[in-house]
Amino acid sequence: MNRFFTILLFLCFAALSSVRAELLERNYRASFPAPAEVVAVEVARGVIEVATGAPGSEVVFEVNQQVQRGTKPAATATGTSEPASRKAGYDRIFSRMEPRYDTTAKAVRLEVADSQAVVFDWDPALRMVILVKVTVPPGTSLEIKNISAGVSVPETFTGNLKVESGTGSVFAQRIEGDLLARTDSGSVTVTEVTGRAELRSDSGLVLAGRLAGPANLRTSNGSVEVQHARGDLKVRGDDAEIIVGLSSPLPKSTDLRTSAGAITLNLDDNVPVTIDAATQLLGTVKVRGLEPVVHEGGPDRSTLAADFSGGGPLVKVRTSGASVAIVGRDPLDG
Repeated sequence: MNRFFTILLFLCFAALSSVRAELLERNYRASFPAPAEVVAVEVARGVIEVATGAPGSEVVFEVNQQVQRGTKPAATATGTSEPASRKAGYDRIFSRMEPRYDTTAKAVRLEVADSQAVVFDWDPALRMVILVKVTVPPGTSLEIKNISAGVSVPETFTGNLKVESGTGSVFAQRIEGDLLARTDSGSVTVTEVTGRAELRSDSGLVLAGRLAGPANLRTSNGSVEVQHARGDLKVRGDDAEIIVGLSSPLPKSTDLRTSAGAITLNLDDNVPVTIDAATQLLGTVKVRGLEPVVHEGGPDRSTLAADFSGGGPLVKVRTSGASVAIVGRDPLDG
């Protein structure tokens, strides 16, 4: 008898879980031939994952929408407390949030409505969470626009990627192509970009590992760090700290400028480079672990123009209200 009740209880729980999944989660999957120009994604909030498929594969959109309980306390039900009414409410909301697709020979577009506008009348503590995965063939250009969605590229992406966000952050492993990423208050983090890189966060962190092509990085009220750039490098900051590593081969041109922020150059001690550094107000240019051949100014002064290891490509550094540090280190390549 006990076994019978155990089995009955299990079946009831399974049935309840199935109903719950049917009510609280929807999964969508759609695939389209690769367009001639661009794949575009507009998802206001959630998490967007980007992946590269096999050569010749189609564009695949996978959208998962879940209803979860947030931290907002539940209010008294407003007339939709009956199960049938709640089911109708879920159906209505999911129908409104169903992904929309627009396809032409030149472009394929996915759009998902803003989940912030979703209101669960019977339980204000509920919220909708959206997860999107976009898989495109190698060499595809992908553009993503969002208000507050995190964008993740956990593996190598082969193609050009453009991201525009309000408060979302961008994380990318390796981009074999161009990366243009801008966010108002999120962070931009990328391990490697083989093509052009334009990375901007108006008030957040910009962190780049290896940048092979020309790069333009900017932040305000945040910080920028570049471990190794090979193409021409330009960094701009307002009230921002800048940290740049210099290893061989050096960019032909490096231009670093910030206001009210410190700049640190971590320089391999065997790299031939010429540095033109200046700071205003109370800042000074400091040198540690290196022997400069000074042409103008000097260490612990407001300006320094000097050759290191015989001189080479020019690195131009400007800041105000803070110091510049030029720090020698053992070569990264050993």
